[in-house]
Amino acid sequence: MTTISSLNAGFPITSTPSSNTATTLDPAGGVGSTGDNYGSASTIVTIPSGLGESPLVYTQDGTLEGGQSAVTWAQSSTDAVSSVMAANYLSGSTGGLFNNLGSALLNRFETSGSNFSQSVSFGSATAAGSIGQLTSDAGDAIKLTVKTASGTTVNIDLDSEDGKLAVGIDSSAPLSYTERTAIASLANGFQQAINGLGKLQPSIDLSGLLQYNTSVLSSVDLQFSVGGTSGEFSENSSSKSLSLTDLAGSMNLKVDTGNSVTQGSSAQQSQAIASYLKQFSNANSEGRGNPAMMKDFEDAFTQLMSNNGTSSQASSPVAQAEQAMMTGLSDFSASISEKQTGTLGAPGSFDYQVSQSTTTDGDAQNGSATQTQQSHLQANYTEASSSSSGDYTDVKIDDNASSTVKLATEKGILTRASLSQSHDETKQTSQYHDGQLVSEVITPTGTSSSTDLLKLLTPLIQDGQAAQNSSKWQQTLSNIHAMILLNAGES
Repeated sequence: MTTISSLNAGFPITSTPSSNTATTLDPAGGVGSTGDNYGSASTIVTIPSGLGESPLVYTQDGTLEGGQSAVTWAQSSTDAVSSVMAANYLSGSTGGLFNNLGSALLNRFETSGSNFSQSVSFGSATAAGSIGQLTSDAGDAIKLTVKTASGTTVNIDLDSEDGKLAVGIDSSAPLSYTERTAIASLANGFQQAINGLGKLQPSIDLSGLLQYNTSVLSSVDLQFSVGGTSGEFSENSSSKSLSLTDLAGSMNLKVDTGNSVTQGSSAQQSQAIASYLKQFSNANSEGRGNPAMMKDFEDAFTQLMSNNGTSSQASSPVAQAEQAMMTGLSDFSASISEKQTGTLGAPGSFDYQVSQSTTTDGDAQNGSATQTQQSHLQANYTEASSSSSGDYTDVKIDDNASSTVKLATEKGILTRASLSQSHDETKQTSQYHDGQLVSEVITPTGTSSSTDLLKLLTPLIQDGQAAQNSSKWQQTLSNIHAMILLNAGES
């Protein structure tokens, strides 16, 4: 995946006044003046080369001493955002261009709601190359779009390409103080997401963007294209989604947060998420998936499935039982697809899908509910059988699992509670010697089970332990919740 290395230190910069004026481009970024004659053309700024070459000397208007054009700003660069841009631009690497810049743009809303744009570039390729080789054919772009409850759309853009760094803020209508405050509160979360993409081992960090003020903001959307990685995250009042594509493959996650019926207690949700993460890890091991990409998939799943709301413990025994017999998570669909190269250079693949869907009919007194969890793994990989390049094993896996709970109530009484689970796998193992197929074994395996959950509950309901909410009743509910999880019987 794409790497954006974090660089915190700029080049040391000195100014040499030839009159009473002292204009500086300080290491932190901005252009400032401490003299009475701001604008005097006689002041110069000296920037030592990070590559051990002769220092570059600039006049205060951004031209090299001797008249060669170098640094060009689109407009006055005395504001806080431009200061960050200047520091990043002189950091010596395209990797540091977005450092602290996302948060600086959103922090601007604390004091201003006006539109804003700024760009900085080197007019001389020679000069640009002398300071960290900033010119690049491939551009990086990040765009955050925030919509307010009143209908205003705000776009925040960061772009870097061919030695140019540009940012912009555009609002479709004036913003209230409350709206500006809500947008500014996303500053750290926005920067965390940018920093996550910029780690040596890139990571998905959306936690800060998931915590926006839903009474003021209606949606948040993040689009990014950094090196070979592109993707989009979206959240509104009824859904969350993330898509990501890079050279290794792609992943997609969609969560339906609009159905409160599926929400369980925080303990149930934590148990269900942990169970799914275990299944992801098992699938990745079995199919020889990419550990780094699966880690991103697991992180994204955990973040999108968390903080979607919880329900307090139900008061009636029937409601408690119904809650225990569902995962407690929002419905979702998720997939990860990888392009792989086997140990012998042979092409391989890893495709994994997992989902949960819930349907309801009627109401709590007279109604029904069905919740289905499913997973599907298809993988193909090769392993060397000996030191000879022609001796290897080719493995193909097709694995399906499901878990379905069906509930029904009549006049407030639980009349049906059933669990059906299945797990089927076909594994094809082909042995090659000197490049020729010598054996092929196809191994199908399968298990299925049906459990009447109502029979587990009825004795406790009849002897009053359910009504008393006894510890045995609660332990039974906890055991049932563990049973209904996908692949609950797998090691």
